[in-house]
Amino acid sequence: MQIERPRRPTSPPPPAAAAVAAAAAMSSVLGDDDLLREILLRVGLPTSLLRGALVCRRWLRHASDPAFLRRFRDRNPSRILGAYLDTGVGPTPRPLFVPIRPLPELAAAARRAGSFFDAFKGSSASVLDSRGGRLLVTAFDDRYDSTHLVCSPLSPSGHTVVVPPPPPPPPIQLTSDEECIIYHYGEILPDDGNGRSYFCVVMGYSEQQTTVHLYELQDTNWVVRASAAGQLPVSPPKSRVMFVDNARFYMLSTINKILVCDFPSSSISAMELPNGVVNKHSGCIMLSRGDGSRIYLMYTKESQLHIFLRGTHSDKANWLLVDTICLLQICANLGLDAWPIVDGHTDGLKIHAVGDNARFVFLEMFGAVVFLDITSKHAEKVYEMTPEDKGLISICPLMTIWPPVFPVLKEGYDQKE
Repeated sequence: MQIERPRRPTSPPPPAAAAVAAAAAMSSVLGDDDLLREILLRVGLPTSLLRGALVCRRWLRHASDPAFLRRFRDRNPSRILGAYLDTGVGPTPRPLFVPIRPLPELAAAARRAGSFFDAFKGSSASVLDSRGGRLLVTAFDDRYDSTHLVCSPLSPSGHTVVVPPPPPPPPIQLTSDEECIIYHYGEILPDDGNGRSYFCVVMGYSEQQTTVHLYELQDTNWVVRASAAGQLPVSPPKSRVMFVDNARFYMLSTINKILVCDFPSSSISAMELPNGVVNKHSGCIMLSRGDGSRIYLMYTKESQLHIFLRGTHSDKANWLLVDTICLLQICANLGLDAWPIVDGHTDGLKIHAVGDNARFVFLEMFGAVVFLDITSKHAEKVYEMTPEDKGLISICPLMTIWPPVFPVLKEGYDQKE
């Protein structure tokens, strides 16, 4: 009988050989530009992409390529970091930052955003608009003199630029002594990330004519970018301006219409609301900017949140109901048991802010602020109103910075990859 001797265990390769093999395998992947771009495409966050771009010049070249950035943004939409709540608390009220579903990778950015308004000691401040990680802020001193600022709270230095106040209203010819003019201002940040620029819309309304002027701040001067006029039986809007592709904007009016101003054609028209939608009270309807030239409309009735979508290029486009969410079911675990219904609407339920492409919504529900992620149908209570709060005045979401600010290489820098 032959006895088999136990086999000796295979010795692992020497550490140096293992390191060489691992380096060769890594090089075969990371040395392939196509594979490298696919890896960078999946890092998920702009902050992670920026860290990857700092590895070497080659990675920076791929990460900062405009075509790659378009693919990255399509795959990884800008993420909400938190929101600034204005409740009018204290003698010098300032916005309160509330983080939303924080990630460890964004902890430093959330801390910067949370402490940004600490520098406004002795002054009150309000956020007029937020876009691409920037804020449009009005600060008031003890004499109530105002200063307009475009701020970047997510930058390490908290970059802030003082900008001129909005321009005075342009003259509008009155046809009789009984006629008056009602002006409406809307201040909004553009999409292009220009740190010194923002828009101001001035609308003059009279019984004879509605006139709209779009101003753009260029350096330190206000320039008329476009104007439009029309005669419409539409009362002055009460909600904020919402731009779509910087060529037209939409405003909810008080007579169940949407005022549409198209600057390329210098025309003003009134768009119908979706069937069954009634603008009965402030906060039951809000518009959301969609990709391309589409717009979304969010509408609350009883305990339902309805989401409609409409293309904007064609006047014959119809509203399409794309989602209906039962808030009573979604928010069942938030301790919001009372759902009083008044005149067909849930009393105490208001829409305060929405994300682009209707990705999320901030709701005021019976003294609490609720964040609802439309995609995942996840709701969470992010703020409970206190007796000191004078009311929920506004909510301005703060998104992660887009596009990432890549380093600028100096001339004569080492050309090695």
